[in-house]
Amino acid sequence: MTADKNGKAIDETYAVADDYRTTAPVPAGSVGPLEDDYDTWCENGTICGRMVDEEGFIAEAKGNVAYGNQDGVIGTFDLILRQAFDGPWPRWRTALDWDSGPQVQPGEWTIDCRINISWGSDDYCGNNPAYFSSIDLGYQRTWWPSSRGYAYNEGPLRDGRRYHDDEKGEFYAYGWDGVWSIGVLHTGRWHECDQLCRYYQVPWEA
Repeated sequence: MTADKNGKAIDETYAVADDYRTTAPVPAGSVGPLEDDYDTWCENGTICGRMVDEEGFIAEAKGNVAYGNQDGVIGTFDLILRQAFDGPWPRWRTALDWDSGPQVQPGEWTIDCRINISWGSDDYCGNNPAYFSSIDLGYQRTWWPSSRGYAYNEGPLRDGRRYHDDEKGEFYAYGWDGVWSIGVLHTGRWHECDQLCRYYQVPWEA
């Protein structure tokens, strides 16, 4: 607690990102950024990915979504996905960030945990719904579950297999018929969940 110039006590509140928990080592000197750069990072690309920490526990991906019809582009928005391991638990927060066009009304949306299988279809290790509000010029960003919290995978991962995540969804544009689907977004690939889950590939490579 501190005091003002008249000696009156002032309570201070600090906003701290909750990226790190006791089950995973904390990189020295930081608990993650309080401000984000999502409106400037990866604005000229289609999809970008990056590690957030040096130890391999936190990664982000961003996709620039443009949708339209035979007459051209109707609107654009960004999709952001951030994952931060809590020991054997993958956990995510994700956002839609409006750029242009009519109101975007999200439909069904999921973040799936997948097991990498090189000889066939990847298996599932968790199916996690995400629920977004609509976005437009007046309300430009929506988060799931929040701008600081995380939604946990539906179960922990406790083996040495290799994994990745898939975020996918559909949306409607106000005043336009039909539904659009986004391409799948991945933060990267991880393994070592028999100890502490850790990324071995960021950004994602097909």
